[in-house]
Amino acid sequence: MSITLILPPDKQSALERLAAASGSDVLTVILEAVEDKLNDRTGGEVELPYPQWHEEFQAWIASRRSRNPHFDDSRESMYD
Repeated sequence: MSITLILPPDKQSALERLAAASGSDVLTVILEAVEDKLNDRTGGEVELPYPQWHEEFQAWIASRRSRNPHFDDSRESMYD
C-alpha cells in the first residue's frame, strides 16, 4: 500500500528532528508510530471468541503429560 502524507512544515521539521535524534530515517519513525498505534488498539494479541479459546486451551491441556500420573486429584480424595 502506498500512502501520501501531507504535513504542515512545523510537523515535518519535528518529524525530521525526531528521526535524526533516533538515528533513523523519517519513514522508519512513521512505520514505528503506526505499529505502536495498531498494537495499542489490539493489545498486541488477537482475541479469540470464548468457545474457540476454550477448545484450543483444552487441546493444549490434553497435549501436556502429567508429572505424576498416579496423583489422585478427584474431589472425593480431598475428603479422605
